[in-house]
Amino acid sequence: MDGPSSLSQGLTLLGAVVDRERSGRPGHNASRLAETTGMERSRVSRLTQELRTLDYLDRDEGSVFRAGPAFFRAAGALNEPWLRGARRELRRLASRFGMTARITVAEGPRALLLRCESGPRAQDASLRPGMTTPVWCTGGGRALLLDHDRPALEALLDGVQFVGVGGPAAARSVAEVADLLARDQAEGLVCAVDEYVAGITEFALPVRVRGEIAASVSVEGAPVPLATRAAIRRALGAAVSRLESL
Repeated sequence: MDGPSSLSQGLTLLGAVVDRERSGRPGHNASRLAETTGMERSRVSRLTQELRTLDYLDRDEGSVFRAGPAFFRAAGALNEPWLRGARRELRRLASRFGMTARITVAEGPRALLLRCESGPRAQDASLRPGMTTPVWCTGGGRALLLDHDRPALEALLDGVQFVGVGGPAAARSVAEVADLLARDQAEGLVCAVDEYVAGITEFALPVRVRGEIAASVSVEGAPVPLATRAAIRRALGAAVSRLESL
């Protein structure tokens, strides 16, 4: 039987740190985290370093861990009315089009999946909340970038690995991402065809809260005819309008 995944172990460590903070007692260092979770010390060191890189954990001068800013951003998002209302909208989209519907937020150069619902003909049943994908070559990710100008894009994507990431139509440079964004803005709909996975088309629109893009709603699946694409555009627009009104 396979052992626990890096994601589940990372979440276990994060949960242990947060539970310790909530108790009001002194926080854990790496050794105490290993004892508390039953993980090997070397494994704890590697995973906590990754969580610190992602800003989900902080470590003070005494090597004691505490929750980082990314944890609080994610926790704050869960209290947003639009996110509480998203499940019904995602189920409606997934059921109507037989695709996978997602709601995604930005996490630096990555897109973080908050919720997803799969229709009866959806092709990927492995999606789980908490998964991350490149923000530049997924439909839901690129919808989060629609307000970025060229300098903001360059700052966000500085140093990312374009080569070998994504599908056959994925952007391979900041300039190509900017061109795709310009096309998306002109069409009023983000459309990513073969950009993350070959044979998969994803449509997306941003959700704006207080005038700023807070998330994106997307549907993905096999290629669809133009008539279905137009219906998806209308359905996504209606879903976004209802979420924004919350």
